[in-house]
Amino acid sequence: MSGKGRVYYHLTFSPYKRIPALFDEIDALFNRLVREIAQDKGFYVIETGVVPNHAHVLIEKKPWDDLITIIQLIKGITARRIFQAMPELRFDMHTEHFWAEGYHYVRHTEESLPTARAYIRDQKRKHGLID
Repeated sequence: MSGKGRVYYHLTFSPYKRIPALFDEIDALFNRLVREIAQDKGFYVIETGVVPNHAHVLIEKKPWDDLITIIQLIKGITARRIFQAMPELRFDMHTEHFWAEGYHYVRHTEESLPTARAYIRDQKRKHGLID
């Protein structure tokens, strides 16, 4: 999908109240779901980096696709599907909302993509989850 006219964004968002909920099965499920959503909705996931209390997603999208809509789709669909797969998580998190309100994003260029990818890939190491 790379090429002229594409735009790249590094997205970041957190579980409700930054509860460290993105472990193991949920981490794997989130990564699978975000790629399924991208395929279905016409954008591309370049990189993901998940740590217990936040997720990073680097995407490539068409210039005319609305970024906020993409973020809402990712957060909405993943929240619903995570709670469907693990209904007890609602009780553990004491909420009906998997994700916290809000998000952060940074636009990238083709030149800055390698730096963004490396940063996202290094999240588990940066947060002391792997050596």
